[in-house]
Amino acid sequence: MQSIRNDQYFLIIGSMKSATTSLFEYLAEHPQICPASVKEPEYFSNQQRHHDTRNRVAAYGDIWQFEPARHAWAMEASTGYAKYEEPGVVAAIAASGIRPKFAYILRDPFARIESHYNYMRRKPEWRGTITDTELVQTSNYYSFVSAYVREFGRDSLLILDYNQLAHEPLETVNLVCGFLGIAAMGTLANTEARNVTPRPKSEVERLIRRQVPKFLSKAPPGLKAVVRDGFAWFRGPKRQLRPEERRQIAAELHDDMIRLGAEFGVDVARWGFFRT
Repeated sequence: MQSIRNDQYFLIIGSMKSATTSLFEYLAEHPQICPASVKEPEYFSNQQRHHDTRNRVAAYGDIWQFEPARHAWAMEASTGYAKYEEPGVVAAIAASGIRPKFAYILRDPFARIESHYNYMRRKPEWRGTITDTELVQTSNYYSFVSAYVREFGRDSLLILDYNQLAHEPLETVNLVCGFLGIAAMGTLANTEARNVTPRPKSEVERLIRRQVPKFLSKAPPGLKAVVRDGFAWFRGPKRQLRPEERRQIAAELHDDMIRLGAEFGVDVARWGFFRT
């Protein structure tokens, strides 16, 4: 921790299901960036309490093998730093004394909610709906951008576009390099998308996994594979928003989306948000 200056931290704060894993792994190739050994330490969020004991972070600096002679930035990517259910994160980062730079990836808010929902449906115990406040308000990008800017200043935050990252990964990575004041990258070793959300589990599979979790966890690998393949037969397509759900979400997000466009220059009209 002592070898990393307070202004040498770079945090990818989200948004969830917006290619944060891909961006992290692309940037990890840069010789001047030291990636955290735990990609999502969630050090400043409540989520760390729910991590497996092996992945909990006792001291923030312990997750980097930082070498001051060659590293300019210590990077991590915790999407819990920009989630509705984590309102205290900005204050916690500020209270720690570090003064990071941040990257925040914005995706079509409706597509992000759909992906978030399908991701959560992988968890047998989850009971939410696609219009839950937790999912919808995590797409309220203005609330997070404005909070970070108020605390750390506009120059601390780089807003990135999900579509550009998906289609022009090297160009997007080099936007980050420019933001961090380090050399541009000439190539990327692997531009395949990471952490793509699979088809959600069916209700039958979720029920079985809730009822017999210990059996599945202790089953031999061969049996696990058979069970996993069997479950896959029952998985349906990924859930998409119905027109009435989309209208409901659009109404809920409208005012803050307009603020996002007016104050931070984000093109929200491409997502269907127009000043009324």
